[in-house]
Amino acid sequence: MTDELPPPATALSAPPERLVEVSRLATLLAEQVLDAQIMKLPVPDDHIRVLLDAGLLLREYGIELPSLLGQIMLAAEGPKMEVAAEPWRLAQVLRPFQRTNG
Repeated sequence: MTDELPPPATALSAPPERLVEVSRLATLLAEQVLDAQIMKLPVPDDHIRVLLDAGLLLREYGIELPSLLGQIMLAAEGPKMEVAAEPWRLAQVLRPFQRTNG
């Protein structure tokens, strides 16, 4: 018995039904976030993180992003910047998606 880890998943080994479900759930959450913004309600930070994670996962597997999720991903990317080098910039980019006091 060895302690080797299994190889990382590839697009060929990812169950397509699970990726479709990730896409569907991300669309629903993106719609909730947009509705909350329109009604000037707070948007939990976790919702934004989950959407960004879902978008990155779908991209990694070559799945086309749902329209609204794609817009959120583009807003998060903003002008080509080094977020890792300057983490405060991510907060600036996501400000429109964060909680509002009101």
